[in-house]
Amino acid sequence: MKRNIKKRIRTKLPGVFLLLRTLDRVIHRDTVYIQRVLSMFDDPQNEYLDIKKNGSKDYGKIIYVIRENSNHEGFCATIRFVIGFLIYAQEHGFEPVIKLTENYLYYDEQKSKEISNPWEYYFQVPDKRYDENAALHVCYSKYYHMMTIKEYQGLNAYSKENYFDENLFQACSPIINKYLVLKPDIVSEAAGILKRAKDNGKRILGVHFRGTDFKQGYNKHPVFVDTEQMLGAIKRATDSGHFDAVFLATDDASFCDRIRENFEDIELLQHTDVFRSNGDTSVAFIESDRECHHYLLGYEIARDMYTLSLCDGLVAGKSSVSYISNLYKHSRNENYEYIDIIDNGNNLNDKNSKSE
Repeated sequence: MKRNIKKRIRTKLPGVFLLLRTLDRVIHRDTVYIQRVLSMFDDPQNEYLDIKKNGSKDYGKIIYVIRENSNHEGFCATIRFVIGFLIYAQEHGFEPVIKLTENYLYYDEQKSKEISNPWEYYFQVPDKRYDENAALHVCYSKYYHMMTIKEYQGLNAYSKENYFDENLFQACSPIINKYLVLKPDIVSEAAGILKRAKDNGKRILGVHFRGTDFKQGYNKHPVFVDTEQMLGAIKRATDSGHFDAVFLATDDASFCDRIRENFEDIELLQHTDVFRSNGDTSVAFIESDRECHHYLLGYEIARDMYTLSLCDGLVAGKSSVSYISNLYKHSRNENYEYIDIIDNGNNLNDKNSKSE
């Protein structure tokens, strides 16, 4: 009799049956079941999602809230992760909301009095906005979500082959053009510094030199491209006859002097107000008394990255900045006529980086 009742409930009321079975397992302390439930959200191979109910709005939609992956990731590393989460949201039919927090490395207390969401310091606000605090169904981004998309390996900036992956460009370009549109002042300043040279018919080589903390050789980060190696790569590019000017993006103040000394006959362009360092600490972790310092650090990286994407050629080591500039280049259906990504391999050691 009991078995027949259970069978009828299972057939007619499957939801009730599932609830009763779950309660039975909890009441009787089914330790295997309880442990499986507790651990399932940390397993990148499962399809379970932690859906929260915050309010009653946006019935029929799942609002996918994208946040910074950690409090020590660099500006363009955050962009890489955001792209991955946006692809994940797109694949699952979720409505994305990019909302960074006070843990974001470029969060600026003073700037946040004007703009509360640090993402919107730099990127345009989408036409359709959702309030995750009032939405009926909300899911928050987790790193393992991104691990399930087929583009996951392609979003690794420290693999040279990803700078030439046409399938990756096709997947990322619509995402960038829809969700990662930089604010007009960033775009305008990036184009402005190149305008005179371009108007005079000059071809511009973009150069990105990642100094400071990359000199320390952090685990799983690219082996440092030193000054002489970078200068040699620039010389090969300029000797090719393709370029009449160089745009330099770097966090390393000493490299600015070296490139001037070695290329006196080529017009050198750079944003002169960039905060740079001569040491081996990332500028992201160096304090300054300038107004809105942390906001400006992000602004300067965004502007350098986008300026690199507007150049005709690129010489760079592997880094999130050069990687993202390449994605922005392809998002406009453009290609560099000359590209040299210097690859010395990646470090394998026990040194952990503060930033990526």
